[in-house]
Amino acid sequence: MDHKTTHTTTLRRRCGALLALGLVTAMATACGPGEDDGDSRSAPHDIVVNLGGEVVVLDDLNASPRVVGPRPAGAENADAYRLAGPRQLASGQIIGIRDGGVVAIEPSKPGTAVLLGQAGAWFPAADGKRLWAVTEEPADTACNGLDLPQSVVARYTVTRYETSGRPSRTTSKAACGLRPVADTSRGLLALRTTGDTGGGGTGVRAVTDLVLLDDRANTATETVATNASLVATAGNRVIWRDDTCGKGTCTHVYDLDKRKNAPAPSCEGGDTVGVGTLDPSGHWYLSALRTNRLAILDLNDNTCQEQELDALPAAGSSDLDETFGIAWSGPHVLLLDQRSGALTAVDASHHKTDKRTEPLPVGNQAQIWSASTE
Repeated sequence: MDHKTTHTTTLRRRCGALLALGLVTAMATACGPGEDDGDSRSAPHDIVVNLGGEVVVLDDLNASPRVVGPRPAGAENADAYRLAGPRQLASGQIIGIRDGGVVAIEPSKPGTAVLLGQAGAWFPAADGKRLWAVTEEPADTACNGLDLPQSVVARYTVTRYETSGRPSRTTSKAACGLRPVADTSRGLLALRTTGDTGGGGTGVRAVTDLVLLDDRANTATETVATNASLVATAGNRVIWRDDTCGKGTCTHVYDLDKRKNAPAPSCEGGDTVGVGTLDPSGHWYLSALRTNRLAILDLNDNTCQEQELDALPAAGSSDLDETFGIAWSGPHVLLLDQRSGALTAVDASHHKTDKRTEPLPVGNQAQIWSASTE
């Protein structure tokens, strides 16, 4: 029996004995959070970062960068590794779009990518282990003859892939005017264009509803929200923004299990602004507030924890991913300031931040690809 197992067994016996004696104070001290509550996780480690053309691994938050993907010769001012929409699946692979295709990368070999198929966008499958690749055909040819809003520019097809590169043979061609944007426990989620707003030509903007689709992606089976934009979705939750909202709480949360919408948790420091980041379990949503503070929304408890943004001075009021490279690992989210190289870990479960001592040498919009807390 190893030391960790021995310690855990001893602690359980001690907690049981204290409970039997009714020693509540002693039990709370000896059996407090992080000791044996099943939720204890280490700080983020094995952090894979694309510094903007050179891929490195950090053994921990303050470790020296270890180069695993050298900058290619002749690419001093370019980023040959850059991914659009990088994210780590529950299966462990890093997924993103590169050069018109969706690729899978093993964290142990971050310099090598496996091409899965053509794609202009992608999103995780509901099981967190597979993915959907999105391709599009111009509406002029794919939707010829149909009376559609001007903002409908393409017809979308989604194909589900295994991360090994083997297609699952599950392909759906969405009806014109429907754009699949996420997979949920109740089917594909799509934006349905119902009209246009704004000026003509390039100034036109789509008016959209969020809807759940049938298996063929041709018919909406349920409307999640009207006049809405998708912010994020994970677990059993969909976060969306009311496009008609002028002030106050414009961010809402739809519970897929309860089939019910509710305003996002309120914060004393004001309303959330821009687009934040939702952890893969759907438990925590991290966003900026109008008062230039960081908000950790606990969607399970409907609470808001605020923190100063001194360690994250570039956040402002923009979307977080416009300023930061972002990656979740368990309850921890890593934020890499793409301009200064400041790297900060936020523990959403305990409302704590830990900032790297020395900034990283970033360039060309650096990215965090993955991290581990196991």
